[in-house]
Amino acid sequence: MSSIGDGAAADVTAAAADVKQRSGDQSTTNVHLKGLKYVIFPEEKKAQVWDFLMILVIIFYAFYIPFHAGISSGYFTFTNKGFFGFVVSMNAVFFIDTFMVFFRAYRDDNGVLIFSLRTIARRYIRSGWFFVNLLASFPTTSILYAKYRQNDTVTVTGDTLFILEMFKLLRLVRINVRIKKLLNTSETVAKMYEHVDLGISLTVKFVFLIVLVSHWIGCIWGFVAYVEVGHTWDKEAVLSTPNWIGNWYVPGPGLNPIGYSNFMDRYWLCLFWAIQTITSIGYGNIAPLTAAEFAVANGLMLCAGIFWAYVIGSLVDVVAVSSKLQNEYVTRMDEANQLVKNFQDSKLPESITGSTTGLDYIRGIPNIRPLEPELRRECALHLTHAYLETVPYLSSKYLSPDDQAEIALQCRTLEFAAGEHFSSHPDFGRGILIFKQGFGFSARNLIKKASTWTRSLKGYALDVNEVLVEEDYYKEKQFVYHFVNFTKVLFVPRSAIMNILEKNPVAWKECARWRYFRAALVLESLKDADALMEVV
Repeated sequence: MSSIGDGAAADVTAAAADVKQRSGDQSTTNVHLKGLKYVIFPEEKKAQVWDFLMILVIIFYAFYIPFHAGISSGYFTFTNKGFFGFVVSMNAVFFIDTFMVFFRAYRDDNGVLIFSLRTIARRYIRSGWFFVNLLASFPTTSILYAKYRQNDTVTVTGDTLFILEMFKLLRLVRINVRIKKLLNTSETVAKMYEHVDLGISLTVKFVFLIVLVSHWIGCIWGFVAYVEVGHTWDKEAVLSTPNWIGNWYVPGPGLNPIGYSNFMDRYWLCLFWAIQTITSIGYGNIAPLTAAEFAVANGLMLCAGIFWAYVIGSLVDVVAVSSKLQNEYVTRMDEANQLVKNFQDSKLPESITGSTTGLDYIRGIPNIRPLEPELRRECALHLTHAYLETVPYLSSKYLSPDDQAEIALQCRTLEFAAGEHFSSHPDFGRGILIFKQGFGFSARNLIKKASTWTRSLKGYALDVNEVLVEEDYYKEKQFVYHFVNFTKVLFVPRSAIMNILEKNPVAWKECARWRYFRAALVLESLKDADALMEVV
């Protein structure tokens, strides 16, 4: 199996050949392939690592910027050199990513790999995201830090320049694109996602959303008090100006949300109000005081109520989906265990041995219905490919894997007890029988007892030629199959065969039609023989 990198190289080679063919000019091809060595393809390891890093950086800013604006007002960032250096490095990552997009190949809506630098740049600029990303990577923190060092005052969120920091939050809009890109290109991430239980992954998702929304609402609630006080957390200003924090504050032991250095106490108080608002608990000990605070509180409570209803509904869906999947899994395992038991037992259940036809005990391809359509096709083809290859006009010599998969999905596994016979399926009509287990004999005329034994060979196909003949053509002389012990066969419906042959004229012209003629001649000869016997 070729690696992901090989797949990308193959795409590039194919695309280059296509460009050359369409252009018909080597110089034009060189224009399209110019700078190819600088292109970063989605399947490259470094691109996947960078996308993962950007997801982490965006999540960091989703929590940092609201906290920075509404709670700490830049105090912790500007008084802690280590954290300030970390924030500057995160901003540098944003800046690098802004220009790295100019070299990132992508796939269009049709799945075609676009690697022309000119096309990539044109798309990036026209989308408008280049300008958003450029503003988001502006070194706002460094400039504000220089102002802070010069004036020794903390009024970060009151500075107009701080508005540029809000552009970083717009990156959250496209975080899903990064995540989907990782799932589609990284084998490691895709395997991790496949092995994580659906219920667990959805629960983690909603817990993250609850934490994030609670954090935002708490920071907005703190920012309202900050604005009401006059963009300061000085004790005198907080206590002398009408605001909800000054109204709540009582000197003594416990939280002290007043003062720049007490930003964590202030955060826990704001987060407490946010969580009780979202969950509709509402202790009433924290309440708005001014008209602006009442207006903002009303809006936040409405949003919190809608969000909480969404979370509850989604969690109920998670539980329902998990229960449904668990029930389906148990049912499929019970069916599989029963099927294995039937094959291992020398004696079949009475419901089968006592039936007049093995069609009462039909098992199709193992239960793959809950799978995704593409995966279901692949599983069906994998299970039946070796058997389909025994039928010349259904083999890979004439049919593509997609065509074989289409037939595979319509195949059925039939099981017959000793003494049963079969001529056509009550739902699917005639078809080819390919032996998986057991043996029997075929007969054309039940009255004359003319019969032909069929050997017990796995993969032996019956009625390959005559299945092509029309349903009513000399029907009384068509094959009837008798089984002398427990027999298991793969049934390929005639309707599926004829539909595929209509789509594949080569398979019909080079193989199937000659077998049709042969079967028709055999049946015609039997018809002539019967006519001769009537004359005699």
